[in-house]
Amino acid sequence: MSQSTINDRKSEHLTLAGLPTMQMSVTNGLDSVQFEPCALPELNFSEIDTRCHLFGKELQQPLIIASMSGGTRASRQLNQTLAAAAEQAGVALGLGSMRIAIEQPEQCSTFQVRSIAPSIPILANIGGAQLVQPEGLSHALKCIDIAEADGIFVHLNPLQEALQSQGDTQWRGVLDAIATLVTLAPVPVIVKEVGHGLGPSTARKLVNVGVQYLDIAGAGGTSWAAIETERSRTDNKAQTGEVFHNFGINLRDSLRSIQQEETLSESLTLIASGGIRSGLDIAKSIRLGASFASAASPILAAANHGTESLTEFLEQWRQQLRISCFVTGCASLRDLRYAPLITPQHL
Repeated sequence: MSQSTINDRKSEHLTLAGLPTMQMSVTNGLDSVQFEPCALPELNFSEIDTRCHLFGKELQQPLIIASMSGGTRASRQLNQTLAAAAEQAGVALGLGSMRIAIEQPEQCSTFQVRSIAPSIPILANIGGAQLVQPEGLSHALKCIDIAEADGIFVHLNPLQEALQSQGDTQWRGVLDAIATLVTLAPVPVIVKEVGHGLGPSTARKLVNVGVQYLDIAGAGGTSWAAIETERSRTDNKAQTGEVFHNFGINLRDSLRSIQQEETLSESLTLIASGGIRSGLDIAKSIRLGASFASAASPILAAANHGTESLTEFLEQWRQQLRISCFVTGCASLRDLRYAPLITPQHL
């Protein structure tokens, strides 16, 4: 694929992802998750602790800035903004697709933000379809080195690739490649969907090859089917893409289905994403069994106004999470996992 094609495609992705029309019209299911209010919390608000650790590094809240910024000419400034805000706010940073850094070595510095964010987890990124290509595994390892990463995302986006002009639709061998990467990588491997959710059957396959970290990326947030449909308006794939605008399993149901299988819930550290829009959403995700939450679209909107704006936005989410703990009588994230729900029979 030509350099200009990669740059143009990623630029379109970044622009379209910020449009309200690219959001799914279905919810992520968290609206039906209701905490029982605790009118007697017996807590000092100032002592509520939302800190946690990811890959040996402390976070101020269980939040990962989701991958969004790979492969565009504007990525350098955006990555620097994201890294600076993540460092100040104490959250983890997922880099966007690093394919361009492999195919265009002069772009490597775009992803090198460790000097800006020395204390937080930085997560490299490669597509599952790229892993099975020649040199795919070595490219994944190179991405880790380029970013000085603490972990690496392998993103699974078969629907997006099927709808995309010149998409990578040769997926035979991806699971075996992930298994090999888990063995070879010097850092943990996180497998993630891109917004259509992961169910227990896929989770089970991944656990069986050694994957311990899973970002479910459920339906209810940005629709990559909608984005590819918009990009294909003059293509015969456009009408096909519209059918899949809301395709997938939502965040709530994905978490629930995996948590209901004890062997899976005991083997996996889960990251909840797909329509996370507040600190309360983070709290609900923790209650449903996730250890971390992740978001892209609302963070991108805040990042467009600069580092200070994004840092303030992330702090607002932390405060919302702390208030969620306070009004449910929870002093910590561990307590939050057991907070009473009004309708637990549905969860």
